[in-house]
Amino acid sequence: MWTEIQDSITGYLPAKRKTTSSGWISFNAPCCHHNGESPDTRGRGGLIFNGQGQGAVNYHCFNCGFKANYTPGRQINFKFKKLLSWFGVDDRTINRLVIEALRIKSLISPEDVVEKPDVEINIKSRPLPRSAGSFNEWITAIQLQDEDESINTHLRDAFTYVLDRKIDIQRYNFYWTDEQAYNLHKRVIIPIEWKGRIMGYTARATSDDVKPKYHSSYEPGNVFNLDRQLPDNKIAIVVEGPFDAMAIDGVAVMSAEVGDVQAELIEDLDKKIIVVADADKAGQQLIDAAIKYGWSVSFPAWQKDYKDVAEAVENLGKLFVLKSIVDAVEDNPLKIQLRRKINA
Repeated sequence: MWTEIQDSITGYLPAKRKTTSSGWISFNAPCCHHNGESPDTRGRGGLIFNGQGQGAVNYHCFNCGFKANYTPGRQINFKFKKLLSWFGVDDRTINRLVIEALRIKSLISPEDVVEKPDVEINIKSRPLPRSAGSFNEWITAIQLQDEDESINTHLRDAFTYVLDRKIDIQRYNFYWTDEQAYNLHKRVIIPIEWKGRIMGYTARATSDDVKPKYHSSYEPGNVFNLDRQLPDNKIAIVVEGPFDAMAIDGVAVMSAEVGDVQAELIEDLDKKIIVVADADKAGQQLIDAAIKYGWSVSFPAWQKDYKDVAEAVENLGKLFVLKSIVDAVEDNPLKIQLRRKINA
């Protein structure tokens, strides 16, 4: 029924291919040398059209392990676009297919979209610091016993810092520890959660005299605030820092760079992705990543006055900032490049 994407891909498959009785089409995988492996000469690339004519496409390389898929009712993600380019599909055709996928998505009822399997990504978790407790746990402990005054002072500083940043402490979890290594007792600990598990943390200094500003412990590939992205949301806003993400309920890559694992996790949300970069040199790298992965970028007018999303929310309010982000979105890569030059 929704076979437009399938039909387009078929014309780009290698002439030398075989089809098995189970429906797999095998050929020399085009992905291997792009992923650091020797070119495939044994027909280890496999493609199957699933869903009894419903238009789903699944690719798996049994040599380098690369996987990519498309399901009608969902957007074409960056991995599938890479696969298309490796098949020799030109950029104009890829863009046409991206638009076609969006058209199909607008026609399919959400309840009719085939359930997509979880992303197969193995990221190791790291524990919170020793004796770290949530704000609520520390409040209870202080009420029950007379704690050291210095501990109370640093804990109070942590509370004050979060409240001054205008973050909803009922919505987000914050931790504190009396451990002094890395000045952790002078920081607010922000847990990084994914699928209900704590994957690690980043800890923000509560005063400017504590260096560095952040001390973090988490494996590469993590994205902050994924679990709080609501299914009904149409967009996902990508920012650099965790406080920026909490200020607008977006997601943070916790760096100016974005890795492929992070991109896959963000795109698995299946929402329109809007990047809002910090107004500094490092923020340009985040815009580069947006262009690389085909994401939209917003250039709200307040970027001339505030260095990041969190500062804008503190001064202008959450609803105003969210609306200004949506109103200032650019989707076209050429227009994104032009706007970044104007704003530089």
